[in-house]
Amino acid sequence: MSDENKELSLKNEGKNISSPVEHILNILKAGLSTTPFCGGIASLLSDYIPSTKQKRIETFTELVASDLEKLQKKVDEKLIQTDDFAFIFEKCFRGAAENYQKEKFDSFRGILINSAVGSNVKEEEKEYYLNLVNTLSALHIKILKFMAMPTEYLENEGIPQENIRGGFSDFFPIAIHGVNIEVMKSAFGDLHQYGFINTDKSIFTTMSSDKGLVLLGGRVSVLGMQFIKFCTVPNE
Repeated sequence: MSDENKELSLKNEGKNISSPVEHILNILKAGLSTTPFCGGIASLLSDYIPSTKQKRIETFTELVASDLEKLQKKVDEKLIQTDDFAFIFEKCFRGAAENYQKEKFDSFRGILINSAVGSNVKEEEKEYYLNLVNTLSALHIKILKFMAMPTEYLENEGIPQENIRGGFSDFFPIAIHGVNIEVMKSAFGDLHQYGFINTDKSIFTTMSSDKGLVLLGGRVSVLGMQFIKFCTVPNE
């Protein structure tokens, strides 16, 4: 057993969790590293990825273990033993290793947990959403999350709701600090092209009697909401 796998194993010792969760956690431990699939994960941990990626994998493992412990009653034991889940599992771990941005890291975490608890998302849709997380930038995901879940987003970012005033050009630089407004408009247009929002970037120059957060109401499409929900760890 490699030192990295020993460390992961020790971190998960002592957790009183149900068998479905143990099934997933055991995959993360060195005990299953002899299988081809888990051997690939072990290789990622020990041979190929730099220390920064290794730390992300370890953090991802700890967060996933914590999520599954909290949601253990919802975990679908039959589902997590399928090839479909194994595919999602590997892709999410690779995604977490390769992407340092919090938005992408959290999205892979959400996809993995939602896949384990048995969401209503079809396998083809899961793969589509998974590929989108790889394709979209962190900025795309951040914009969509702000528009889909503004209250939660602002709370997580430590931004008071009263700071979101005026029109899109006024409050987007506050909600997403440090990004050029023209870049945000371009990303906004991309999300419209993907069908995630039903308003194009012209909204940034459109006059409206409404101001602030109320302007976000109804602008995220059903597809956009489904995507963000699937990329977000569910509540207990």
